Amino acid sequence: MLLLLAKIAVSAGIVLVVTAAVERLGPRIGGLIAVTPQLAVVSLVFFTIEQGPAFAAESAVWNIPGICATIAVYLGYLAATRLVPAPRAALIATGVGLGTAGFALAVILFGLVPITLATAMPLAGLVCGGIGWLVRRLPDAAIRRPVRASAGLLAVRAGASVVTVLTVTSLAQVLGPRWSGLLVGFPVNSLPVMAILHAHYGSAVVLPFIRIFPVGAFGLCLFNLVAALCLERLGLVLTIALGYAVDIAYLLAVARLSRPRGAPAY
Repeated sequence: MLLLLAKIAVSAGIVLVVTAAVERLGPRIGGLIAVTPQLAVVSLVFFTIEQGPAFAAESAVWNIPGICATIAVYLGYLAATRLVPAPRAALIATGVGLGTAGFALAVILFGLVPITLATAMPLAGLVCGGIGWLVRRLPDAAIRRPVRASAGLLAVRAGASVVTVLTVTSLAQVLGPRWSGLLVGFPVNSLPVMAILHAHYGSAVVLPFIRIFPVGAFGLCLFNLVAALCLERLGLVLTIALGYAVDIAYLLAVARLSRPRGAPAY
């Protein structure tokens, strides 16, 4: 019960914090914040406690291709912005539907391939780097007027993530480390954030979010690399701390290199 409450609190809190960050800092920096380890940390803790460190470490290996599959969600959403210009609700529904279908297809394909830690990171570099290059010309916009917060709005934002987190993690637990790691890649927090911001601000805010995700997602793969290598040796707390340090160092480098010349950090 305590773990269940913790998952609810963490997932809801992350969505509220990330959504506020995107609204105030802009979708480029906010998008990078959204790519910090979230469900990966929750699942790593949960799997370690419930299934043991060996299970959690193996699931971290499979979470690397799971993160690659997540990029299909953003490509599906991008396709929807081209296929369904209006109305906004139909575009959002189509984007979520296409993105989820793309993720499911990618997960099935990755699940049929024998992937090891030695092959997972080159795969991640190829997918994240290649897709990042393909979407490099998407706009780099910023939000200037955040929506006024209310109790109802905050509840909707948090609830969307909580429902998704509970569904995905409940399914993952019975499928073993391979399919658990792959399913944990689903963007249970960033997809609701993207849909919520799209509903408030229009598709313009979604494009820079999509632009930054593939390159930023490689940091999640680095976090999983640390988890796979260190969890059984260093324990849970030190592994999470080291994984976050590696990921944040990478994201800071990405933020610095991706900032247009003369542009502010948002």
